[in-house]
Amino acid sequence: MRVGVLLVILLAFAGGAVAAPSTPDERVADLNWLVEQLEKNYAYRHKRNVDIPALARQYREDALNATDEFKWIETLERVTAELYDHHVSLNTNTDVSPQLVPSGTDIWAEMIGGKPVIVEVRPRTIAWRAGVRAGMTVTVLSVPQSRATDLIYTKLTRPGTEAEAFFARMVLAGNHRDRRTFTACTPAGRCTPFDLAPAQGWQSESRVASELLSGNIGYIRVENSLGDTATIAEFDRAVASLAAAKGLILDLRNTPSGGNTDTAEPILGRFIAKRTGYQRVFEPRKGGDERTAAWVKEVDPRGPQITQPLVVLVNHWTGSMGEGMAIGLHGMNRATVVGTKMASLLGGIDQFDLPNTNIGVRFPIERLYHVNGTPREDFVPDRLVTFEDKSLADPILAAGVATLRAKLAR
Repeated sequence: MRVGVLLVILLAFAGGAVAAPSTPDERVADLNWLVEQLEKNYAYRHKRNVDIPALARQYREDALNATDEFKWIETLERVTAELYDHHVSLNTNTDVSPQLVPSGTDIWAEMIGGKPVIVEVRPRTIAWRAGVRAGMTVTVLSVPQSRATDLIYTKLTRPGTEAEAFFARMVLAGNHRDRRTFTACTPAGRCTPFDLAPAQGWQSESRVASELLSGNIGYIRVENSLGDTATIAEFDRAVASLAAAKGLILDLRNTPSGGNTDTAEPILGRFIAKRTGYQRVFEPRKGGDERTAAWVKEVDPRGPQITQPLVVLVNHWTGSMGEGMAIGLHGMNRATVVGTKMASLLGGIDQFDLPNTNIGVRFPIERLYHVNGTPREDFVPDRLVTFEDKSLADPILAAGVATLRAKLAR
């Protein structure tokens, strides 16, 4: 399957032309400046199978010919897509810009055996209601999967499983306007064509939801609100309402937009009695070797301390700061983590504003690790959940409850 064709469709020019935001020379200057910043500051350039300095040469003509704002945004989207990193994005978009992953998708796919295979579908979403399920092999736009090594649309990125999976997820996420059309086949060979509306984000009326489950188990769910400090007070109220619970489940499966340490650290602080490290940080632009120059980020306790046994639920929509909280509670020996692999968003990001066209480009400037030195993106839950048992409405929650009950029994 050739994403060169697919993403041209997905990123097609949106509507009529508008006035050019800048001169050709200014756009080329911005392109060169962006590539220079990536060379200096992008924390994961050592792991990308692409010649980053060559981006300036390869996209120069595109920058010169981007005669309106939409085409310039599209050019920048193509440049940043070369990094096949879901944690790299622009601060602006058009209606045909690719959806952000994971926050703008309801399907998570990986390359397995050279083919895109759906490994998780977000419940209660458009894709879920249409019958898309984990375990299906995908044919995007009815293009056969026999050419999986061609699953690259960019000019420089060399084929590889990680890059192919990135582009498969982008195509399945689609854009903000057009319907998503693909065929998915079950392991038994039953194939279904899907014609889906654009994915929609998970809406919630509260920042934090909570309830008491059977067996006196407290359940707290953070509703994609780790970037809002008001979440701290709502979390505290949820904990207070579950004070009599024997154990707690903290559900971080709805944190695809990530957040910030101003919100996350006070929540983490409720689970500890003394200042404790919760992740390791390495900043490549400051030099040194990550094995020796990485430093431990610590969090202070914030009373009253939560002492009940804790299970944390994660999935592919546990993103960025949500991932940091999960590995933090695990690294502080405060929680057992249950679920799938997380979104694997790379590092901590910063925004760089192009000098002439003022578009912000966000990308990771620091690498993040579990306190034991495992890269955050490689973390695997203590109990890894699959979706083979179709009788369970929520296999991850069921596994989390079972795990917590076992902890309580001990």
